[in-house]
Amino acid sequence: MYDLGSVRWELALCLLLAWILCYFCVWKGVKSTGKVVYFTATFPYVILAVLLVRGLTLPGAVNGIIFYLYPNPARLTDPQVWMDAGTQIFYSYALCIGCLTALGSYNKYNNNCYKDCIYLCLLNSGTSFVAGFAIFSVLGFMAYEQQTDISKVAESGPGLAFIAYPRAVTLMPVPQLWAVCFFLMIILLGLDSEVSVKNSPMRILPRFTLS
Repeated sequence: MYDLGSVRWELALCLLLAWILCYFCVWKGVKSTGKVVYFTATFPYVILAVLLVRGLTLPGAVNGIIFYLYPNPARLTDPQVWMDAGTQIFYSYALCIGCLTALGSYNKYNNNCYKDCIYLCLLNSGTSFVAGFAIFSVLGFMAYEQQTDISKVAESGPGLAFIAYPRAVTLMPVPQLWAVCFFLMIILLGLDSEVSVKNSPMRILPRFTLS
């Protein structure tokens, strides 16, 4: 038998708070949900722009950008790289979840869905590309502060968002401000995704929430 340990009440209360936020986002239907999604879908771009500008002004940011723009071609032979890439695509585009199909059903009958798909791909991939500059500029600063190679501080997967990047934020001036900005962006992105996923089967979201 595995010992799961006791309940981490700080995590349990955070989870409860997250579900309470989700509830109040959808409890009045389309009117409240549409307004909430306008904020949760656009405000993370503001925070991302702030983090990007701040990251580019840090010492060592150039090394992080170079590491980001000039990957190692030899890694293309690693199957794990392609598995991670496929996972990211399926996750970021919400494929096979049904959100895009349900939300897209609110379009007019003669709507140009091909154009919408192209716009969605450009917006999603463009956001990921710009976010890479914000992340790797800060990781370059982290490598500069630790006097080490950036490949040793750049992690993949959840470790990048919840370990490497927060650790780098603590090395920046006024770390509390940048930590709040970063985690506020993560919370809003998660809230936006959660609201869309939970409500798309119930078909109560207007079509402009497709993001």
